[in-house]
Amino acid sequence: MTDKKSFVAEQLKANPEINQLELSRKVRETYGKGLSFVHVRQLRDAFAKGSFDRVWQELFGLEEEVEQRAPARVKKSRGERRRKTQLRGRRDLDRDKIVMRDFSNHVVVYRTHDGTMHSQAFKSRDRAERMVNDLLSEGVPASEIGYFRRNEIQARVVL
Repeated sequence: MTDKKSFVAEQLKANPEINQLELSRKVRETYGKGLSFVHVRQLRDAFAKGSFDRVWQELFGLEEEVEQRAPARVKKSRGERRRKTQLRGRRDLDRDKIVMRDFSNHVVVYRTHDGTMHSQAFKSRDRAERMVNDLLSEGVPASEIGYFRRNEIQARVVL
């Protein structure tokens, strides 16, 4: 999937005004599966704004993780098709879940325009603050952004 990401970035770099259909066809010819027109438009706009990596992660981050963990595809039975950790869904409850991959010192949680929650963890305060500033400059309302800093607590066992 990272190869697909770099391929799309190269195509957008070569022609920032590329037609959605043309880009989707090039991706399908190269990788066997194209991109939806909505995703192409979002990626093209993000590339112009300089936030291509973050938008790619929002759109395809879970798919990349699934592909890395399970390289062999096994057809699921009817009841198992929806992954329990899948964030995109029809229910509003699915839009309020975030995935914590690791416990870093700084976490930025934000809600995108479609209502889905996303989280990104950082080890440095500067990178977390830069992420918040980028989100604000892209038009995400401050009320839709949460910034959390990890506080170390000494654990004691009381008998």
